[in-house]
Amino acid sequence: MTASGGIMHITSAPLPGVGALHVLAAQDGHRVGVVRHADDRRELVVYDPADPDTRLTGVLLTAAEARVLADLVGAAGPMTHCARLDRHDGGVSVLQVLIGADSPRVGRPLAGTGVQGAVVAAVVRGEDVIASPGPGLRCRAGDIVVVIGRPDAAFEVIDAVTAAGP
Repeated sequence: MTASGGIMHITSAPLPGVGALHVLAAQDGHRVGVVRHADDRRELVVYDPADPDTRLTGVLLTAAEARVLADLVGAAGPMTHCARLDRHDGGVSVLQVLIGADSPRVGRPLAGTGVQGAVVAAVVRGEDVIASPGPGLRCRAGDIVVVIGRPDAAFEVIDAVTAAGP
């Protein structure tokens, strides 16, 4: 794979019973890995530059957190949805998710996306804001779903909203 100004190498290996490991060897010599768990979680792994086989640290991410991170680093290609996280005082988070044309949620209701500690506060559809949408509201491509709540609960709602659902 060619990167701007040089070559980057990505290796992939199955992790039986876990998922798969993908490791990027960056142009500057650092190695960063992503473990894609079978249950859709992602784990970032940073390796020691002095010993490329030694793991320095890892960060376990939910599927929604992985999408936020991908959006932050500028993931290329068609995004099914992207999320933005705003944290406010008191531990309240606001997440916005764009429902893309290829999202499995298109045409499906919001039913089943509720989690204690967070709510779908609104759906922005074009110029309209649908405040406190009911569970029967069916998502459309281009909808922006706004979730408010505790950070952990808000990410659970985002996971539910971006899943294929009922």
